[in-house]
Amino acid sequence: MADTTPDLRPAPGAGPTRPPEGRYGRRDEKKARVRGKRVYYATVGLVVALVAAIGYKYASGQSVNGELQTFQVISDHEVRITLQVSKPSDKAVSCTVRSRDTDGNEVGRLSVEIPAGTSDAQPTVTLRTTARGTTGELVGCS
Repeated sequence: MADTTPDLRPAPGAGPTRPPEGRYGRRDEKKARVRGKRVYYATVGLVVALVAAIGYKYASGQSVNGELQTFQVISDHEVRITLQVSKPSDKAVSCTVRSRDTDGNEVGRLSVEIPAGTSDAQPTVTLRTTARGTTGELVGCS
């Protein structure tokens, strides 16, 4: 039986052989992939920088800080709330407080005005409610 396997070795002196056309991709595709990765990483970098800048501006722009100190349910229609507010002394601030019932429904809301003149304030307010409130909450200050 004779060997019928073709000889795939290059002929001596034939020079370098090339892979079959289309088998391993073109060199331009590799350049395009590298270029695509660069564009992707640059875009991701810009998005991260933008988010960081917005976060920094938001965090540094908050010069008013309010905290709920205490709340006390006085009756079925009143809740007493005490806040601690830190702010620039030349700025007037409005803080919103609320109360909720046992189901989580809001039963009262009030805006508390804190005038300019002091940097720290500790206002106590009595919030009228439509039903028995079980919480006193600080919604926010601005």
